[in-house]
Amino acid sequence: LHLFKRDVVTTALTPASLPSIQQQQTQGHVHFKDPVLLQRAWALPTGQLYLQGQLEFQRREGYCAPTTLRNVLKSIPSVPLELIPEAKAGPLTAQQFKTKLDAIGHTTSTLVYGGAGYDLFLSAIKRSNDPHYRVAMNFLHPALFGMDGPSFLPHVMLLAILGGHFSNIIAYLETEDLVVVFDVNQDFGPYLVPSKRVYDAVRAIDVQSGVARALVVSELVHKPRQV
Repeated sequence: LHLFKRDVVTTALTPASLPSIQQQQTQGHVHFKDPVLLQRAWALPTGQLYLQGQLEFQRREGYCAPTTLRNVLKSIPSVPLELIPEAKAGPLTAQQFKTKLDAIGHTTSTLVYGGAGYDLFLSAIKRSNDPHYRVAMNFLHPALFGMDGPSFLPHVMLLAILGGHFSNIIAYLETEDLVVVFDVNQDFGPYLVPSKRVYDAVRAIDVQSGVARALVVSELVHKPRQV
């Protein structure tokens, strides 16, 4: 089983052992919910398209992937609302997410796995600022928000390894080196994270597939109208 392989445990527990971004400043004196920086991200063309599409949160645990998918599709003006599927519970791999998005959104998507290296990862993240692209990510949530207890407790360690999640990337603020994430879990919402912290969260191995998690970078075939 992938769960019991050392690299699976290491890539999950190492970043999950760091303090939650809620408990520390992300970069200098920047808070992870800094309103000025978040407002700057929402004012960007892609941020405006997401707002116009009316971003939504998952209705309950287990709906993160279909909710992230709906947010992407709703941000593409050329996609009719009646073609956007209702969110249904069930895990999706990054590959399944990509296939479903391309079939409905007429996008051309590429998976950028965390194991591909930081430079390629950062180049993909920067695509989020281009309104002709959308970026979603499958990542290990505890790598950003920590573990709910000491790692020597079996149930805490298990939750840290299995805590996969999908969310939308709204923008990348290059000067501050901060990724703007819209977390579909309403308890978290939008926040700012240093790019290398996000990279470690995506680099964590998915126990379902045995490979690193991934960004889903989608190019729009039908270009959106300018906002």
